[in-house]
Amino acid sequence: MLTRLHNRLGLRTGPAIFFISALIIVVFTLAMAIFPGPVQGAFGVVSTYLRYDVGWFYTLGTTLLVVFAVGLALSRFGRIKLGDDDSEPEFSGLAWFGMLFAAGIGATLMFWGVAEPMNHYANPPLYGTEPLSDQAATQALAISNFHFGIHMWALLVVPGLCFGYFTYKRKLPPRVSSALQPLLGDRIHGPWGKLVDIISVLSTVFGLAVSVGLGAMQINSGMNYVMGVPISGWLQAGIVAIITGIALASALAGLDKGIKRLSYLNIVLAIVLLVYVLMWGATMDTVRGIVESAGAYLSHLPALSFFNDTFGGGEWSGDWTVFYYAWTVTWSPFVGLFIARISRGRSIRAFVTACLGLPTAFVVIWFGIYGLSAFTIDRAEGTAGSLTETIVTDGNVEAALFQLLQSYPLYLATAVLALIVIVIFFVTSLDSGALVLDSMASGHEDEGPKRQRVFWAVSVGLVCGVILVTSGENGLNALQEVIIVIGAPVMALSLFQAWLLLQALREDAGTTRPLRTRQWKQVLPIEEYHRRAHEDEHDLDEYVIRPEYEVGTEPEYEALQPNTYHRQQALEGRGLLTVGLTGGIASGKSLVARDLAEWGAVVIDADELARAAVAPGSEALAEIREGFGPEVITESGELDRQALAQLVFGNTVARESLNDIVHPRVREEIQRIAREAGPEAVVVVDLPLLVETASAGEFDVVLTVETPAEARVNRLVHERGMSMQQAWARVDAQATDAERREVADEVIVNDASLNDLSEATRRFWDDHVQPVLDEHHATTAAGSATPEGGSR
Repeated sequence: MLTRLHNRLGLRTGPAIFFISALIIVVFTLAMAIFPGPVQGAFGVVSTYLRYDVGWFYTLGTTLLVVFAVGLALSRFGRIKLGDDDSEPEFSGLAWFGMLFAAGIGATLMFWGVAEPMNHYANPPLYGTEPLSDQAATQALAISNFHFGIHMWALLVVPGLCFGYFTYKRKLPPRVSSALQPLLGDRIHGPWGKLVDIISVLSTVFGLAVSVGLGAMQINSGMNYVMGVPISGWLQAGIVAIITGIALASALAGLDKGIKRLSYLNIVLAIVLLVYVLMWGATMDTVRGIVESAGAYLSHLPALSFFNDTFGGGEWSGDWTVFYYAWTVTWSPFVGLFIARISRGRSIRAFVTACLGLPTAFVVIWFGIYGLSAFTIDRAEGTAGSLTETIVTDGNVEAALFQLLQSYPLYLATAVLALIVIVIFFVTSLDSGALVLDSMASGHEDEGPKRQRVFWAVSVGLVCGVILVTSGENGLNALQEVIIVIGAPVMALSLFQAWLLLQALREDAGTTRPLRTRQWKQVLPIEEYHRRAHEDEHDLDEYVIRPEYEVGTEPEYEALQPNTYHRQQALEGRGLLTVGLTGGIASGKSLVARDLAEWGAVVIDADELARAAVAPGSEALAEIREGFGPEVITESGELDRQALAQLVFGNTVARESLNDIVHPRVREEIQRIAREAGPEAVVVVDLPLLVETASAGEFDVVLTVETPAEARVNRLVHERGMSMQQAWARVDAQATDAERREVADEVIVNDASLNDLSEATRRFWDDHVQPVLDEHHATTAAGSATPEGGSR
């Protein structure tokens, strides 16, 4: 039935989510219009319980989200992008910040920028603080920053991360239910997913309604203060209608043409007004105060993060902190999805750092300028106590900004500018809200019928207007009660989303390998070592005189080598240049080694050394027999390579065990042959397992030969008689081309003729080997030409 109605109306959205949400909005609006008293009373009872008895849940929950967001940014997951791994940000930094701030709390700052610091200045909540004192002023700014800084933005950032990850990484619909995918799987499209989306849509509608309502009250109060226009619910409803109309035009224009341009204009005008207040106030005192307030905020942050006004019965916390966080969290589905949409292509670390850091810095400056200017006016001769009387005694918080502007020149012009900024702030909140509500209901970001965005913008305006008209003088209280109730389930959902996001990141990024470190041998004093050498019960292989680590326990990537005695011994007598040559099986590496040998390099074949290390009767062969069983040894006592290959290829643990047996012995032989080659030799070590044995750090230059896997498999099948399955098993068991490239100084791609391969090898010689030989010859010639006793 809903689908048929949906199609008749020409909509392109989710019928169940759209119509059920619309029905609840209409029912609430009618109930509020017909029975305002009982509806407000019901919300009031629930709101009182949540504020003063369960308020700690909002405070603690918000603090946990801060810890989660910061911890995630600092973790290994911080590098993950909100989108494909190669995606780039769509918007510039300034455009991004303008839309972020305008959609977030910009409008709210206009309302509370003066009013909140003055409230806490006159009625300090922290125990033992004297009202109207310097301490009260410092704490007032710290508390205001706390309410609008890191904690408030964490409520928006965590849902934003969820939306960004599940919408642009996992390519799920832009709905809150998508964050439940790790738990529900494809059932996110079922009843539970729809229920979550309906709650999110309603939360967004009511959260926006509260914001627009506060804006209408402030605009009405400003018009009253400046022009003498009366204050009434009907006039405020008319203001809401105007805001809604402008927002509709912006939303219909789209993200780039409407919302982005308005956000640009808005942030510029807000900064102009901010600078005006700074320049006409006590400028240098204000600048000093901003810096001091930042320090006060950071020093008070740990205590405020858990402050619940225990000895005041939770009254102050319920009236301020709980209201703010309940209000903000109702915005989280809308703002989270919006900032995720404009942040696609940014990493989690950049997203969290910018979304927490930049707005918080702006908030500190904002409250510093407006708050300190308000304190100065309230303490000045002739205006002493004026703001306290208006804001605290009379409770006229809506007029706070305009009364402050009245103390400066050009009052009418700046008051009108403030009204324009307030209107645009709320327009940008409502138009972006309509855009996001449409996406949440539709489940996609493609532009749908314009009538859908019209419906969502009008819905917010209707809810807001009805509350204002029916509540009379209690409009602000009514708005607060509704938002406290709506915010409770959304806060619980946000905490749940954080856990599910972490689960999804773990699934997609995989588990990190255990940290691999060198394992060092026990060092004994020389005299003790010699004593134990004469005692039969000690195994001297476990001890050394000089510090040394167990060969084969090196970290996966050796950026640094410890300067041990054995390291020094290995470097002594080392050749002029040592080249590590590697590549996958059948890549053409042996042909490169042959050319390098023809041009004068000493080539050491690690495969030949490995075969010699496991010759019949060797210690290595005995260890292999013990570790892998007698079936890998032939009747004649030789290593059965085919039987061993079946055990180790495809089994990482077995392959590493084999390397631990063979590689230390191969390494010792390589070092011996390199020393015998002499200090003027160019030594090339043909080492297929250079990556697997983490040997890159042992060479001056690493050269890798790369051939497409399909070509290598064909060579193994046709030239070495392997089956296709055996060939692929051998190729897959080795390091990947990407892993070899990470450690290589030069890459030769062997995908053409043998002549091309030889030319590429010659270029490598000319670029990396010949300059070293030329420099050595020049130095040697200069040294031999220097007379005995002369200076060089």
